[in-house]
Amino acid sequence: MEENITIAYNLSCINNHEYFFENAPKSVFCDECECCIDFSYLPTGFKIRNKADFSATYERRFISSLKFKKYIEGLNFNVDFLSLNEDNSLFLMKPLEILEFSAWQKDRFCNKCNQYNDQVVPVPDFFHKTGKIIEEGIFSTSVGFGSGREISPSIILGVKTTQIIEKAIKENKFRGLSINKIQAQKSYFK
Repeated sequence: MEENITIAYNLSCINNHEYFFENAPKSVFCDECECCIDFSYLPTGFKIRNKADFSATYERRFISSLKFKKYIEGLNFNVDFLSLNEDNSLFLMKPLEILEFSAWQKDRFCNKCNQYNDQVVPVPDFFHKTGKIIEEGIFSTSVGFGSGREISPSIILGVKTTQIIEKAIKENKFRGLSINKIQAQKSYFK
């Protein structure tokens, strides 16, 4: 059996049981397939019931507390935090650097908005094309994963960055974070 190597990590989190698009106008979505077409939309007055430092809405939008935002900003990676309420306590976390990914399974292509309504099983194309392990950084995938309104890019961490964040989770008692390996067959490694 071929050996796998860790090429990066996926930053995931608990569900905060909130809807990002609960009060969004219809113009935010394709009227054919209901996928999001206005990625600049932000809710106002957003709240979460749990006290997680990093969590996701039902639609896979990644929400950061002020405490986690300040920590990540201190790492000096290219990440935007967009305020979701007046007291600036919750933020949409958006890495600005992109890693090339595709979806192994795609279904229900919409001719109107040119998106798939279902897009799952992430494929790390960046590795298959370059053979390089991601050492440092916080990235967004080039495509989103999920179904319909849930389709959203994933957040990817470099290997060394993951070690730093895992240490900070313990030291700062950050709540809600989950970090998972992204592996590939060693034969791709150059």
